[in-house]
Amino acid sequence: GSSFQIIATLGLMAVAMVAADHYHAAPEYEHQAPAKHIPIVHSESYSHHDGSYKFAYESANGIVAQEEGFVKNAGTKDHEVQVAHGSFSYTDPHGKPVSVSYVADENGFQAKGEHLPTPPPVPQELIDAYAKAASQPQYHEEPEHVQPSAPHGYSSY
Repeated sequence: GSSFQIIATLGLMAVAMVAADHYHAAPEYEHQAPAKHIPIVHSESYSHHDGSYKFAYESANGIVAQEEGFVKNAGTKDHEVQVAHGSFSYTDPHGKPVSVSYVADENGFQAKGEHLPTPPPVPQELIDAYAKAASQPQYHEEPEHVQPSAPHGYSSY
């Protein structure tokens, strides 16, 4: 598997571990029972020589994760991109299900979930203004050097 796959897997494991840690948020007492081992009830993993892969697992406490990925533009130097998409879900300490889906590609990592804030859409006028600005030739003008004057009533040192 690729190093990206390992990093993604570690990231998901960290999320799963954080989710599991939340179950033990109660204060530690001397006579508390030791934390139980949580078995994996389902697991599958495939990887191919072309950089594509797929994995999925489910734990007994309801953590479910799956991801698949491939290399976009494979064989094209400087244009190869590792693409991954997947999802994971778990139940938070209050019993509420939490679900996240994500895509990771040349545009970075983008996650979606009901509990995650979503940025407001960019207004069309702004998109048009950026497009217009990008199409204009760049003129480099030297700014005029204006000496700022001291505000009235203050002496400058």
